[in-house]
Amino acid sequence: MAPKKAASKDGKKKKGGTEGDAELTTADLLNRAALRIESLERQLMWREEKMMEAVRAQKELRERVVQYDDDFKREKEEIFDITADMTRQYKGMQEELMRKINSLESTINTQRDELELARLAHEETRKQKDQVIALKDAEIAEQKQKMEEMAIEFGEMLKETLDKMGERIEVTSSSWELDAGAPIMNRLQEFKLNVADV
Repeated sequence: MAPKKAASKDGKKKKGGTEGDAELTTADLLNRAALRIESLERQLMWREEKMMEAVRAQKELRERVVQYDDDFKREKEEIFDITADMTRQYKGMQEELMRKINSLESTINTQRDELELARLAHEETRKQKDQVIALKDAEIAEQKQKMEEMAIEFGEMLKETLDKMGERIEVTSSSWELDAGAPIMNRLQEFKLNVADV
């Protein structure tokens, strides 16, 4: 494009200008072209620097993304390990609690059975004791009855004996003096009364 402009300017100068003007114009154009090249080179360098910065930033960003990804994976593994460990501990505690519950239920059932057996044994012992007490009470009542019968029988025998002795004493007392026999008869009479009261 620059040559076309130069040609058009040369044409204009040729029509209405001199050769010196044309030389200045060419030098001007060269100068402008050099400035433009320098400007373009500077823009290129600036763009290359920007591109290098962008590449550097992109590289840093990728490194950060890789680092974040590694951190995320590591944290995910740690969370998985922690979760697995907590699950294992929970299952272990659950199994331990189930073992304790089963053991306690077994102990409760055993003690309940033992308590029932002890209650039955106590009931049987109480029934046997009641039977023994009833037998003893019957024996005691029977012995009391026998004792009362024997006491009555003994009292009757004693009364008969005293009556017979009284009759004999009366028979034999006729030969004695009246004063000497009276106290003996009184004593026998008192003894009879005492025996009758018994």
